[in-house]
Amino acid sequence: MGKREERETLLRALYSVDIFDDYKEESVRQFSVRNKWDAVTLSKVLAVVSKLGIIDHYISKYLKNWTLSRIATIDRNILRLAIYELVYETHTPMKVVINEAVEIAKKYGTKDSFTFINAVLDATAKEIGRTP
Repeated sequence: MGKREERETLLRALYSVDIFDDYKEESVRQFSVRNKWDAVTLSKVLAVVSKLGIIDHYISKYLKNWTLSRIATIDRNILRLAIYELVYETHTPMKVVINEAVEIAKKYGTKDSFTFINAVLDATAKEIGRTP
């Protein structure tokens, strides 16, 4: 599985956890069993979920006249995955993380999702010192 496919699989997994609004580790593990996630997917979803407070703080910082709950579920989870990568997987170049998130948003989001996601990720990358 390539990195894009892996990100899309993770996005689907995060999306399903978000839809049920249940982030407890045991619940995530149950989702994993029901949906036949592989060990890598489960591990990464648990890692993202364990950092949701920090990740959601970054997202919320750059929302103008919006709240996190008003963002489309798909966009919220694209942002969560990408911000996790920006903050915690610093071996992946910043431009790659942002480009992948934008391309995934073009595929799964609305016609405007990718510009919104690009803006939030760019601002987050600058804040944490991840520059090209």
